[in-house]
Amino acid sequence: MRWSVAFVSAALVLAGCEDNISDGRPLVASEPLADSSAEMNETDPVIVMLGDSLTAGFELPASAALPAALQREFDDRGVPARFVNAGVSGDTTADGLNRYDWSVEGTNADLLVVALGANDFLDGLSPEIPKRNLAAILTRARDQGLPVALVGVAIPTETANEREAAYAAIYPELAAEFDVPYFPNMMGAIAGRPELLMQDGTHPTAAGVEAMADAMAGFLAPLAESLD
Repeated sequence: MRWSVAFVSAALVLAGCEDNISDGRPLVASEPLADSSAEMNETDPVIVMLGDSLTAGFELPASAALPAALQREFDDRGVPARFVNAGVSGDTTADGLNRYDWSVEGTNADLLVVALGANDFLDGLSPEIPKRNLAAILTRARDQGLPVALVGVAIPTETANEREAAYAAIYPELAAEFDVPYFPNMMGAIAGRPELLMQDGTHPTAAGVEAMADAMAGFLAPLAESLD
């Protein structure tokens, strides 16, 4: 499958998820969101996930969204952390930047996970726009001394034009520029597995989210363990 087709398909549904849009105020996964059996305390590092419907959990209960699934993964691995779901369906990078104050700053975050950009592609925006917005988010976090991990929306196997190639390059280029950890493909664990996707062919089912969390936990756990 060409990346351009897969990316546009994902963006179409991500941007159209009006039924799952919140006001952008974060939900704390260590409370009812996570349905966790592990005992947590207020000293556990707080991991805020700033994203769109793939983070928010489109058409899923809060306990099945990605931050909640990651919370369970961390609990099972014995890694102390409290996840915060700051995903809003349909969000662009500009939306994520605009709500940074209440979605990130008000959470006492110890680690910020940024997963935005597919909806910018759908809206026909020049790649420079999401790159600038993501850079602004990374700059704000850096200025606040907040560690960041950057999550790519998709990784191309081939590109058809300059715009698609430019979008593909946004994430690794920013990760290198800001010297932040980079997880290349948020949905890589369920690529080519239609049984883990909803009927829209894009959003993961609850089982798909669990598979994504399993893969991402291996990336995030060492980052959480390295926090002071």
